[in-house]
Amino acid sequence: MAAPSGRSCRRAWAALVPAALLCLVARAAAEPGTAPGATPSTAEVDVRPGGEVHSFSRSLGDYSCSFTYSAQGGTNEQWQMNVGVSEDSGLFSCSIWR
Repeated sequence: MAAPSGRSCRRAWAALVPAALLCLVARAAAEPGTAPGATPSTAEVDVRPGGEVHSFSRSLGDYSCSFTYSAQGGTNEQWQMNVGVSEDSGLFSCSIWR
């Protein structure tokens, strides 16, 4: 059995760090008191099948997020989009989930 190399560990960190940063951004944006006078915005997205291209957009202050998709088969699904901005407007977050 071969000894583990340092490369696999670096690859794991290379994948983990961006994911952790994304979680921090999403968490900061989801906290109450984001951007003066702006609260995070969560909206329902009706994902429709049929193979056609659809887009869904939301804005929060000067920031906007657009989700473009094409779904084949199945039935309508309710997804959600969350848009948030940190208190100092230094971080912007846009999340799509089912």
